[in-house]
Amino acid sequence: MTNEERIEERLIHAHQRGYYKKVMKKVKELEKLNSRVDRHKLFETVCDEYKDEWLKDNNDGTTEHTSH
Repeated sequence: MTNEERIEERLIHAHQRGYYKKVMKKVKELEKLNSRVDRHKLFETVCDEYKDEWLKDNNDGTTEHTSH
């Protein structure tokens, strides 16, 4: 999987979970601060941050209907 495909997949998940706009906003803000930043790493870092937040807010991604 290429870096671009990985980022695309992460953004699809972000959209499905409702934090896509947050990711894009933060990436743009951080790019303004450092235009030489590695974009792939930046997207990974920001996606990880908001995914962790989402998991925390959603009981680690589980629901009442999830079987273990």
